Parts: sequence; structure tokens; C-alpha cells
Amino acid sequence: METNQEIYQQTTGGGYLEPHRGTMVLVFGILGLLCCGIFAILSWIFGDTDLKKMDQGIMDPSGRDITNVGKILGIVGVCLWILGTLIYLIFFVFAAASGF
Repeated sequence: METNQEIYQQTTGGGYLEPHRGTMVLVFGILGLLCCGIFAILSWIFGDTDLKKMDQGIMDPSGRDITNVGKILGIVGVCLWILGTLIYLIFFVFAAASGF
């Protein structure tokens, strides 16, 4: 029975494919939504880079789905982080203007 690596090597002409980082991208996306915006940024960047490598045939494409989900979570996390920061700043501008 052939392993996944052997199958991928056969389909790409025997070349070596980088292992996917889909699980890491997904975990970073979840952490970016739940606790820290930097993880959302990293998830977006890593996910985009990895998907481009998969399209070029450099990276193992078996993790495409979870990489894409992690990237989308990263984008949502960044948007929410920016929105939260803007609301926070607006609140303090109004608080400062009213004399609190």
C-alpha cells in the first residue's frame, strides 16, 4: 500500500512537496477570533502564502480546505479587531469630549 507522500510524489513527477500547515493556520485563525489579533493576522498571511504554494504545486494540497478555513477566520478576526479598535477609540473620544 502506498503512503500519501508516495502518491503525491507520483502525481507531481517525483518532486518533493512541502508538508501543509493547515492545522496551524486553522488554530491561529481560531485564536485570532477568540483572544489575540496578532494570530488573526498571522493566519491570514500564512494561509494566503500556503494556498499560493499549493496552487504552484510546491506544497501538499491535502490541507487546502483547512488552510482556506483558517485564512477566512483570520480575515474575519482582523476585521473584527479593527472594528473593535475603532469603537474603542470613538468611545474614548466621546468620553474625553464630555469631560469624564
